[in-house]
Amino acid sequence: MRKRKRRKIRKFKKRWLVLLIPVSLIAVGILIMVTFYWDLTKQTVLLTKNVVAPYEPDSTAREFEHETWSTLPSPGDNLGELKIPSLELAYPVVQGTHDNELKMGIGHYAGSMLPGQGGQVLLSGHRDTVFRKLEHLKVGDQIVFTTQYGDFIYEATDFKIVGADDKTIIVPKEYETLTLTTCYPFDFIGDAPNRYIVYTKFLSKTETKTAATN
Repeated sequence: MRKRKRRKIRKFKKRWLVLLIPVSLIAVGILIMVTFYWDLTKQTVLLTKNVVAPYEPDSTAREFEHETWSTLPSPGDNLGELKIPSLELAYPVVQGTHDNELKMGIGHYAGSMLPGQGGQVLLSGHRDTVFRKLEHLKVGDQIVFTTQYGDFIYEATDFKIVGADDKTIIVPKEYETLTLTTCYPFDFIGDAPNRYIVYTKFLSKTETKTAATN
């Protein structure tokens, strides 16, 4: 009788172990996913905090050569594509830097200028998705912002690490320039305490087929 009871107990334990292992794996997987998306949401909130200018677009858009943006983009509108050949990086750029927009790709701060308007173009993205390779960018590397008005080519000139509450990222510029920003450190888990900033200088503008036919 005792042997039978022991066998039953062993079988019972084995069954529970068989059930417990996959359930535990599923629970761990769910926890990882929840942590990942929570971190992305936190990044979005922290990145958006750096916007010091509300969305008040300049209706008299400054001209670049002979072209302007004919219509002001709405949140979520596709503005083009950002490419960094040295990093083999290429992602769509959309208007806005809130959670919904940053899920689509790289976000354009609504309070900053658009390519070709002769001011600061400010783009932001998550450090663990679209901008995960940004730390490997070097001075002299080219950054191409492809839009319906042509390819705007910039060159990386400097890098800076600032605090999460730094309000000096957006400053009025009287010349064409592109600034990239993301949370820092890149391998930090949780709410990153700093921001990684990439500064550039404008090199040239190349007509695209779409722009040439307009």
